[in-house]
Amino acid sequence: MLRITIEKDSRTTTLRVEGRLMGAWVGELGRAWRAVVPEQSDGRLIVDLTDVTFVGEEGKKLLETMYAEGAKLKASGCVTRKLVEEIGLSFNRRHPKQVVTNPQ
Repeated sequence: MLRITIEKDSRTTTLRVEGRLMGAWVGELGRAWRAVVPEQSDGRLIVDLTDVTFVGEEGKKLLETMYAEGAKLKASGCVTRKLVEEIGLSFNRRHPKQVVTNPQ
């Protein structure tokens, strides 16, 4: 089972996710995310994974996509913190920051 709660304030929109992110629930989170993305195109979307107990491979792929499109992933606990760290490292390896040098 998965619960998704959308919380909005003047600065951010948070998708609070609780339960197991796998199977059909991945699609539900994807739909909720796509519904709020147009409202928060300026990078103030937070996906709170604090109460997630399991993430399947499909769920990890969705979280990677969300991160790549600017969502901030919030986690607590060993498993979700490690997952968020892996997603960030993987993204940074695929999209290394370009160093701009001064041509003078």
